[in-house]
Amino acid sequence: MKPLRLALRALTNNIPFKGRYRLADKAGAWLAGDLHEVININGIAVELNHNVLTHRMMYHGLYEENVVNFLRRNIKLGDVVFDPGANIGYFAAICRGLVGDSGHVYSFEPSNAAYAHMLKNNTVGALKNWTLEHSALTDHSGSMTFYDTPRVMTRGFACLEGTYEPKDRIPHQVEVVSLDDYCASKNISAIAFLKLDIEGSELKALRGAKQMLAKRAIRTILVETTLMAHTQELTREIDDLLRGAGYRSHQARRNGTLVPINIMERKEIREDIIWTLK
Repeated sequence: MKPLRLALRALTNNIPFKGRYRLADKAGAWLAGDLHEVININGIAVELNHNVLTHRMMYHGLYEENVVNFLRRNIKLGDVVFDPGANIGYFAAICRGLVGDSGHVYSFEPSNAAYAHMLKNNTVGALKNWTLEHSALTDHSGSMTFYDTPRVMTRGFACLEGTYEPKDRIPHQVEVVSLDDYCASKNISAIAFLKLDIEGSELKALRGAKQMLAKRAIRTILVETTLMAHTQELTREIDDLLRGAGYRSHQARRNGTLVPINIMERKEIREDIIWTLK
C-alpha cells in the first residue's frame, strides 16, 4: 500500500486537477486504513491519523490550500510567524520552510494532549528557528483554566475558559501571555503573519497585541471568522478593531490570491479571513 499511497500523495501535491480532494479523501482512506504515520515537513515531525479527514488532507497537501498558497506567495526568508493553536504542528512546519534559517516560527499550544502529541516526535529547542510554547495567547499574562477535549486531535477543538463550555471538557491550568508581553520578552519588533484560529479567543488575542498593532508591526493577520446571529457582536468588535488599526479584510482564493470582502455585509460566513495593512 505504501508505494500507492506515496504515488497518490505526489499526484495530489503537484498537479491541480479537478476532483483531487475527493480522490485524496476516498482513495487516501482506502490506501491508509487506520494508519498513524509520522511525516517530516521542513524538519518538523507531524504525526497524522489517516482516519481523520483533515489529517488526510494535510498528507496530500490539500488542507486549507488557499491559506497555504497565500503563505507561499507572501512569507519571505527571514520573516517571523506566530502560530497560536499549533495543534499537531502542520502550519508551523509549512511556515518553517518558508521563513528559512534566518526567520522564526513561534508556536503556542495550550492543550496538554496536542502539546504531548508534538513532543512525541519533536524536541523543544532542537530547531533554532522554531519555538514551541506550552501556553496560550490572550489579552493578559498569567494563568487561566484551559478546556482540553477528546476532540482536540481529530477536530482541533479545545478552548480557554470564558469562550465556550464544552460538555466533554477536561480542565487544566495553563500559562497565558499577551502578544505584546511576549514580543517584548523576546525582542520581537515585527511579525509577518499572525494566525488566529483559537476557538473564540481571537478578539482577546488582538486586544493583547495593542502595542504591536499601533506600531503597524504585524503585516498580515488571519482570523477564523464566524458570522451568525450569536456571533455577530463578537465579529463586529474584531472587524472594528482591525479596521481601526488600518487593516483591510480579504478572502483567499485557492491559488492564494486575495479578494476584498466586507464581512459585516454578509448574512453568514465561516472561514479564515486574511487582514492586510492598507
